[in-house]
Amino acid sequence: MRRAAHATLLFLFVILLWPAVSLLGCATETESGTAGSGANDDGGAAHDGGTGLGGMGGIGGTGLGGTGGYGGAVADCPDGVICVTEFPYTHSATTTGASSDQLDGYSCSPSTNESGPEVIYRVDVPADGFLALELPEAQLGPGVDIDVHLLQELDAGTCLDRGHWRAGALLAAGRYWVTADTWVEDGGPAHDGSYTLTFGLTTVADLTAMGLNAGVAADALWAFDTAWAAGEAEHFGYGVTDFSLRSDQRRLWILSLASGVLVHHTYVAHGEMSSDPNDSGWAVSFSNVSGSHQSSLGLMQGAETYTGSFGYSMRMDGLEPGYNDNVRSRAIVVHPWDGSTDSYVNSQGECAPTWGCAGLDPAICTGVVDFLSDGGLLLFHYPDGDWSQHSAYLP
Repeated sequence: MRRAAHATLLFLFVILLWPAVSLLGCATETESGTAGSGANDDGGAAHDGGTGLGGMGGIGGTGLGGTGGYGGAVADCPDGVICVTEFPYTHSATTTGASSDQLDGYSCSPSTNESGPEVIYRVDVPADGFLALELPEAQLGPGVDIDVHLLQELDAGTCLDRGHWRAGALLAAGRYWVTADTWVEDGGPAHDGSYTLTFGLTTVADLTAMGLNAGVAADALWAFDTAWAAGEAEHFGYGVTDFSLRSDQRRLWILSLASGVLVHHTYVAHGEMSSDPNDSGWAVSFSNVSGSHQSSLGLMQGAETYTGSFGYSMRMDGLEPGYNDNVRSRAIVVHPWDGSTDSYVNSQGECAPTWGCAGLDPAICTGVVDFLSDGGLLLFHYPDGDWSQHSAYLP
């Protein structure tokens, strides 16, 4: 049901789509002195895919965003239910002694015993967007095991997604339900206790307000949802690069979908052989081929960190065969790059091209690497007519 409903949103997304010194780098990236080597990416998803998606609405409607929290009492909120109407929203509670114990097994994970007490939330989503739910493990007490579930209706058979610490989905505007439910060990006690749950909503309107093109924004949300549903993202860190912009523009957005906020908006370099021969500030061609010195397009997963030739860096794993699945063997990584600093761009009028890596200002690179590593996603977008028409992660 999730995939069929995902396709239901296709039309809504499509209508938004708007039809120097070269510093050599990347090819000599090393880890412990070995070019191109890398540890195996950790497996496992932070959530379990669910089924179903309901409601209708117009993609790109007004998003609430901002820093507001829960807006106080809601007139029609049922007794014993927390009603969420604004985003981001953070709520701390406990399942110990919770008034509800009616949902025990969910359709998106029927073998998991959730027969302990739950706290119920009613969530009104004002515009189509990605709803991210995060229940930090670090804030659970010893022995506490609470899972988060996203439901179409207040019915365990309408589960859209669930996770030990995170759940989320691209939703049409409408009313949904969320539970923080207590896991019960077979033959053992309920692992109830206190927790903190955050709700973040990111819409196309939110992203365009941050400076993203509306078509790129719609593609970015669709791509993240597709990967999330497939278990290819471990958390809600997201980097979106618009390679249709010249490199003297800040064309990389680092987003926290958990809170719906912009973490960084910064310069990013492209590969030297991706450059327009008449103006190296523009990227115009891309490759998945070793030795091409070109950037790759598509959706990638942030993998492990390491210290290499350029400093503290992050390897990536391409998720799209034929377009970027060779980035690890090519040693295409995210690394610090003096050619992406404000001073360099202001003096040279562009970022200095790399050998295909995403080179970032050293002043923020460490923070970006830590934010996106171990399962965040990165989208490198460009309307090339090939990847942009055939990617499995685009509508």
